[in-house]
Amino acid sequence: MNFQAHCERWNGRYDRISSILIAIISILRGLPLFISARPKTPLRVLCIMAFDTLHMVRYAKRLSMLQLRTLAALLDFAACANAAFDNKDCCPDECRVILQLLGEAGIRSTAVEYLRRLRALERRRPLPGGDHWQFHKVGLYREAVVRLSLGMVATAANINCSLDEGIRATYCDADLNLLFRIVMQCQIIDDVLDYSTDISARLPSFLTAARSLPQAFELSRWAALGYADDRDLPRTGDVFPLRSALFLLSVGARLSLFLGRWWQRTQFGPQFTKSVCAAKTP
Repeated sequence: MNFQAHCERWNGRYDRISSILIAIISILRGLPLFISARPKTPLRVLCIMAFDTLHMVRYAKRLSMLQLRTLAALLDFAACANAAFDNKDCCPDECRVILQLLGEAGIRSTAVEYLRRLRALERRRPLPGGDHWQFHKVGLYREAVVRLSLGMVATAANINCSLDEGIRATYCDADLNLLFRIVMQCQIIDDVLDYSTDISARLPSFLTAARSLPQAFELSRWAALGYADDRDLPRTGDVFPLRSALFLLSVGARLSLFLGRWWQRTQFGPQFTKSVCAAKTP
């Protein structure tokens, strides 16, 4: 038993070190994307690096540079579609160009199916400003959009065979479920940073879901803690980089909520006090 436990301990360490090296190489391969025309944001580059790592872990084979560029175009297409549904600035011509590129790469059907399902989700998206139950509905909506996007990218990266399988994998596969939790932490951070824009455009987010902003901050804090809780997932060494990334982003999400709540108090606290004093003055 001691010898077997010793072997299992060393195998776990080997898997952990091996996964770290795989992730480092994926990061190095993706560095040129930071200065390329596509994808448009560093967060999408990190997503491409993550899928390159997952492909290597699963199949012992890296994505080709053509596939990496295809994923970049696919992520930009998804962002363009989301911006259009949110009535944000987007270029229809650019979306058509990207869709043409995806057609040349042989994944136009996946992109079109993604667009169809995203349209269905956006038509049923909940309104901001409600109670605890409304916050829950907004959270489910945000999760559904993230799972759809990750399923689309997983299908294009040959991680899963179909879009439905890719979406299911975000529930049951440890690696994609960890990636889903990571993206949700990023969503919370993004919602804190974009609160003013979202509230003026009446977009559903973690912070606009509740009518009371202090309540929204508290519910978002609990949501961040829930996404960080990965105790139900197998603790294998091959997903160690994703677990590390989830831990760091979970800390970042809680820190952003803390700072966002502090900023709101400093901004609106004095104004509220002045209005109360003014109301009491005869």
